[in-house]
Amino acid sequence: MEGQQYSLGYKVKNVLRIAWTLPFVLSSITGVAYALTIKQEWLIAIMIPLDVLLLAMFVNLSNDYFDHKSGADKLRFTMLNQAFEEIVVKEKGGKSIYWQGNSFDRGLISDKTGKVLMVSLAIGAVVLSIPILLYGGWIVLLLGAIAFFLSYFYTAPPLNLGARGLGEVDVLMSFAMISFFSFYVIAQQLSWPALVIGIIIGIGAMIMRIVDEMSGREAHIAAGEKDLVVRFGVDKVTNILIGILAVMYGLAFMLTYHNLTFALLFLTLPFSAIMIRHLKNKQDKFREMRPVLDALRLSLFQALLVVISLSMQTVWTSV
Repeated sequence: MEGQQYSLGYKVKNVLRIAWTLPFVLSSITGVAYALTIKQEWLIAIMIPLDVLLLAMFVNLSNDYFDHKSGADKLRFTMLNQAFEEIVVKEKGGKSIYWQGNSFDRGLISDKTGKVLMVSLAIGAVVLSIPILLYGGWIVLLLGAIAFFLSYFYTAPPLNLGARGLGEVDVLMSFAMISFFSFYVIAQQLSWPALVIGIIIGIGAMIMRIVDEMSGREAHIAAGEKDLVVRFGVDKVTNILIGILAVMYGLAFMLTYHNLTFALLFLTLPFSAIMIRHLKNKQDKFREMRPVLDALRLSLFQALLVVISLSMQTVWTSV
C-alpha cells in the first residue's frame, strides 16, 4: 500500500480512527445522561464528551504510534491480509470498521507529524478540560490523570500494559471510569446504578479488545505479547467470553430491577449470540476476525440503549 495516493478525508478518518472514537464518546454520554437526570448542567454535559473525543483520538493515535515503533502492527497486518480481502471488502461498511493496517506503517502519516498531532490533541484536551476543572474542582484533575495514565501506557513504554497481559483490565477500567466519572463530575455524588452502568460499558469495551486480540493472535505471539488470547487460545477464551457476557447481562438485570427501562439492554443479545456463533465455528478459518463488527455493534448499541433508557426516565419524571 506504500506509495498509494489517499484523499485528505481518507487520511483523517484512518489516522484518527474516527469510527473507533465512538465507543469512547458514547461511554461518556452514558454517564452524562444519568447525571442530567439529577442535575441540569448542560454546558458541562456538552464539554465532557468533547474532551473525551479529543482524548480518544489521542489514545488511538498514540497506540498506533507505539505499535508502529514496536513493529507489532506491521507483522499483524501482513498475516491478516488474506482475511481482509476475504471478509472486510465484502462486509457492508467493513472498510470503515475493520482494521486496515497501522497508519504509520501504511505511510498515511509520518512519525514527526504523528508526534506533533499527538501533542496538539493532548493540549486541546487539557484546554477543553479547564472549564470542567473549574466546575468540578481538583477531583477532575485526579480523574483526568488516571484516564491519561491508563490510555497512554496501554501501549507506551516502559509499561506497555497491553503487551504484559493487563490490556483487558486496562480497557475495562478505562471505559468504566469514563462513564462513571462523567456522571460524578456533574452530579457530585455517588450512585450504584451509575457505577453498574460504568461496569457494563467497560465490559462491552473489554469484549471488543478480546475479540480484536483473536484476529491478531499470531502477530502478538511473534511480538512477545502476552494477552488473554495468547495465554489461553481462542477456544478457551471463547468460553471465558461467554462467562463475561453472562456477568454483563446479570448486571443489566440488576439495572432492570432498579428501573424497567433498562430492559432495553437485552436488545443487544443477538450481537452477542452471533459473535459467539462465529467463534464456535471451527470450520471457518477466519472465525477469529468475523466477530469484530459484532463486538463493536454490541458496545455501541449497549451504550446507546443506556442513553435511550435514561432519556425515557427523564421524560417520564418530568411528565
